[in-house]
Amino acid sequence: MKRVAVLGGGISGLAAAWQLLQAEPHPHITLFESSGRVGGVLETIQAGPYLIEKGADNFATLVPDALDWSRACGLEEQLIQPAKSNRKAFVLNRGRLLPIPAGFSLMQPTRISSILQTKTLSWAGKLRLAKEYWIPARDTIADESLESFVVRRLGREVFERLVEPIVSGIFTADPSTLSMQATMPQFVKMEQEHGGLIRGHLAARQKDALAAARKASGARYDQFTAPKSGMSDWVAALAAQLPSDCIQLNQRVTELRPAGKDSSRWVVTTERESLEFDAVIGAIPAAPAAELLRATLPAGAELLDQVPYASSVVAALVVNRADITRRMDGFGMIVPSREGRVTLAISYSSEKYAGRTPKDEILLRVFMGGALHPQMIEKSDAELEKIAATELREILGWTGRLPNWQAIIRWNKAMPQYLVGHVERMQQLNQVLESYPTLRLCGAAYQGVGIPQCVRGGQQAAREVLASLAEDK
Repeated sequence: MKRVAVLGGGISGLAAAWQLLQAEPHPHITLFESSGRVGGVLETIQAGPYLIEKGADNFATLVPDALDWSRACGLEEQLIQPAKSNRKAFVLNRGRLLPIPAGFSLMQPTRISSILQTKTLSWAGKLRLAKEYWIPARDTIADESLESFVVRRLGREVFERLVEPIVSGIFTADPSTLSMQATMPQFVKMEQEHGGLIRGHLAARQKDALAAARKASGARYDQFTAPKSGMSDWVAALAAQLPSDCIQLNQRVTELRPAGKDSSRWVVTTERESLEFDAVIGAIPAAPAAELLRATLPAGAELLDQVPYASSVVAALVVNRADITRRMDGFGMIVPSREGRVTLAISYSSEKYAGRTPKDEILLRVFMGGALHPQMIEKSDAELEKIAATELREILGWTGRLPNWQAIIRWNKAMPQYLVGHVERMQQLNQVLESYPTLRLCGAAYQGVGIPQCVRGGQQAAREVLASLAEDK
């Protein structure tokens, strides 16, 4: 029986291991996880009647891989949809909470009439956005930053008041260095094929392809789902699909090397032992992957070194509903940098999904840090609690003295940053790996930071390894 090692027990590693198990016959699988649990950045706190996600609290269904995996494992009934009412989000504008315009999806205007009525943009900003229709496409396909793309096509005001806070909330990134091709390739393609975003929408509308998008705001809540009892239970149910002896917790891999000069096999060394495998899937962050590969694939390690990570902080607070004096008829809000605050966004978690708190209380998650505010991860819990409370008082009109429950959640260097040129660097990495068909890499550092993208990457890595093992018979 062939033996395959999976390094890392995050969602990518679990997806890879599950996909390996679908082969007939399937290889013997050993998953090495350095911590005491699987799931990576997906973890749930159950504190009495409160259910709090430390990381992502849902995943997208438009990219179907995570949903399809749940269905294949018989877990679809555990998934719930966001509340049907108040499916909108707000943006802070000069201290006021204003709705993100209907018909503005990420960065694409899909309903000009609605955008013309919004108070989020000045008339100068609205006219500049409308001018996008006549702005010619670039005559180069070279990558550019997200900020450059949006300012060039939609104007600086649209970027600063809408796109920058939306994108910063998703990627915890600096849009001035964020790769457009790696993060929003659909809009790059739209410009190349149709000449612009408005033209692209009109062309797609003629084919009835954007009927749903025309009704959506930048939040697109109808395209998400969440595990009813939390991400930890969902991850545990997925991990339970694997053989009982598959997952090795508290096993940090310290070395990875070829088994011999001309061998396609690999020796995996942990803090306890060295084992030989026919193939290896590395589902770990870029930095530890680079260290493991540096001796064998120095060119690959050098490319991985060019994927930096940002840190972020989540302050989770449960407060009395009666103590919030400003509008809560939505699922959350985003904060542009121009507001001069350290908060990136505030999620109204208990408004979005049922069962997170009792009805007379609200769970709020205040997101801080990221590439724009790297100093936040260094602050003490007491400092962060004070900052979060001040933000709630000033933005949401919270009048309570103390939260009913609170926690500070730190994600140190947890979010990979797709800098300009990321797609080209990953293509170069794949070229390096072509000489090693029994070694594959997957995870958030490569082709998408979302849960569905990580699932897709893990399963694709497993398919490629299975194909190489089949050829090696």
